Amino acid sequence: MAYESSLKAKWDTQNAFDSVRREATEKKSYEVVSNLILETKFSDAKIAQLAIVSIDFVQKVRTDLAKKKN
Repeated sequence: MAYESSLKAKWDTQNAFDSVRREATEKKSYEVVSNLILETKFSDAKIAQLAIVSIDFVQKVRTDLAKKKN
């Protein structure tokens, strides 16, 4: 029982670290895509290729930037 409890605690901690890592990666990707949108005239496909993200992600950032602009 103690072994199972320690495994659960380990998995919970690992999941928390993984979640933080994913959030940090997404934030950085958001910043890169945002800068590419604002500083270049590249297509969404080209930005997605350069930033190594999906075209949907680029379109989401572009939409967010448009909302902030208004």
